[in-house]
This record gives sequence, structure tokens and C-alpha cells, in this order.
Amino acid sequence: MKNISDKIINHTNKNEINKKGFIEIIVVIIVALVLLNLIGVDLKTVLAKESVKQFFGYVKDMCILVWDDFKMIGEFIKNIANN
Repeated sequence: MKNISDKIINHTNKNEINKKGFIEIIVVIIVALVLLNLIGVDLKTVLAKESVKQFFGYVKDMCILVWDDFKMIGEFIKNIANN
């Protein structure tokens, strides 16, 4: 019985850690945006540049390729486990 309660407590702690990590990321993003604003960087003009748009397009394409590779690896492992 103790093992079950320990697992429930550990699962709850992991969820709390994940929530704290997400909140920390949001806070860091907000602080970075405020600092950029204080420095005088206009994000609208930076994001409107063609080179930035091309970079984000490249990053998006690379993320799609990596995700497809992860799916293929997962299917491969699943097929090995089923055989």
C-alpha cells in the first residue's frame, strides 16, 4: 500500500515541477520582451524583415523533418517490440 501512495505522491510532484518549469519559461519570455523594449528594439520591424521570415520558415521545416524522424523511430521500435 505504501508503494502505491509513494507513486501517487511522486506523480503529483512531477506535475508540480512541470507547471513550475512552464511558468518560469513564460516569466523569462516576458522579461526578455520587456528588456528588448527598454533597449529600444522594435520587434515588429525585426519580425517583418525578409531574412527573419526565411529563418523561421527554415526552422519550421527542420522541426517537421525531425518530428517525422521521431515518428519513424517510434514505429520501428514498436515493430521490433511486436515481433
